[in-house]
Amino acid sequence: MTKTTVYNVAVAMTAAWGSFTYGFGFASFSTSIGQPGFYTYFGLTTEPTAPNYAYSNHILGAIQALFFFGACLGALGGGPCADWLGRRLTLFFAALVSIVGGALTAGSVHIAMLIVVRALQGAGLGCLATLVPIYLAEASTPARRGMLTSLHGVFLVSGYTISGWVGFGCYFSKNLTFGWRGPLAFTTIPAIVVALGALWIPESPRFLLMKGEHEQAWTVLSRLHRDADDPDELAAHEEFYQMRVQIEYERSNPSGYWGILTTKSYRHRAFLACFVQFAAQSAAALTISSYSVLIYNELGLTGWVPLLLYACYTLIGALGNVIAVFVIDKIGRRPSLLIGFTGCLIALILETAMVGEFVEAHPNAAGQKVAVFAIFFYVFFYGIFLDAASFVYSSEVYPTNIRSRGVAMATFTYFAGCILYVTPGATAFANIGWKYFLVFVIMTVFSIVIMWFTFPETKGKSLEELAELFGETVVIHLTDATEEEKNKMDMEIKAEINVAHVERLGE
Repeated sequence: MTKTTVYNVAVAMTAAWGSFTYGFGFASFSTSIGQPGFYTYFGLTTEPTAPNYAYSNHILGAIQALFFFGACLGALGGGPCADWLGRRLTLFFAALVSIVGGALTAGSVHIAMLIVVRALQGAGLGCLATLVPIYLAEASTPARRGMLTSLHGVFLVSGYTISGWVGFGCYFSKNLTFGWRGPLAFTTIPAIVVALGALWIPESPRFLLMKGEHEQAWTVLSRLHRDADDPDELAAHEEFYQMRVQIEYERSNPSGYWGILTTKSYRHRAFLACFVQFAAQSAAALTISSYSVLIYNELGLTGWVPLLLYACYTLIGALGNVIAVFVIDKIGRRPSLLIGFTGCLIALILETAMVGEFVEAHPNAAGQKVAVFAIFFYVFFYGIFLDAASFVYSSEVYPTNIRSRGVAMATFTYFAGCILYVTPGATAFANIGWKYFLVFVIMTVFSIVIMWFTFPETKGKSLEELAELFGETVVIHLTDATEEEKNKMDMEIKAEINVAHVERLGE
């Protein structure tokens, strides 16, 4: 079994800055709508009794919808680009788009400009959210793939968290315009870090093998997984050998979006990956995050308190994702998802009951506190068991020849769910209140049932061996090979190493 090296972790953390960029860029708007200067500058209102209150909610919904529409385009475009340019260069160009979009968003001078350029920023960030889990999964060892791919969730929610605290700090600025422009302008900083980091990290070894660049792929894999206790690098050679023969076998299989839709086993994989992402949105993940400031206002909390609570909310989510890094390879993906959705369901039921009975029907301070507790209870379960596991699962169930497009479809579904649930959020919370939470309660129950009966476990196996779960051929078994099979494979690998050594001497 190959070793996860310090270099491997450093490369993964550098790539994961793309996830931080997405998290920070998305959440920046959630804090900006908590700033009084935002509404003053654009002529909007936060007062339910004001004549243009409904108009303000529609505008907020439109901005969110166009952002996620841009993210959908970025996700679908990122898949083919990753197979054409490579994972590394696509990360670089997505970061550039995010920089331009973030700068223009912060410089918006009227609401129409804000809506349009926020969509541009969404395209860059959506592409980053697609590419990072692909890269992390392909650069990881089988034993620590969950840990390294979970960095996507850790950095993403860390972006939410830092953005929350930045927004909280900007609230106290004497310049009301800076209060909302500042958080949006700061989104360009992590995007610059990603662009610079993409110039340093190596290309994915699996992408290089898919393109037939075997020597370069081995050089990258050897450096990523070099083990001082294995001077002959036999474990790395075994991993490389399995990757090479499986990818060569799969190269003749259908590929692209059409190949996914027309191949039964690929459709099965796509269903699992897309469903887990849609289920996350059906459990109110980004709806609560996007409008938590407004939810706190509905609970009777005003001023800087909602921003402080939002910052604490994202902090708990980030800490949950950190815990997930260390437990997901032990618990497994399927148990994590089932535990997470069950915990979120309990929190949603509690939130629905408290808001319906003690906030809207019979206002009660104790009930309002329990409602706030339910939101924090929700993000605790979501952070530990769902955030990381959903992205890990959707990135690892695909073979290399369709992984980028498959993950793009899953990420597209994620953002489509955001459009479906987040866009009407402000209006829904204002008009039907607690009844909107019932939608998420029902959908979460549905998600738990589907996952219980259809989701297989994927931990512990190499990406190539997961083909067996979908009735496909695994050319070489590694993690569960018999002693005889392993000895035969080692003999073939040693023979290849000797041939390569002789060829180098001849040169």
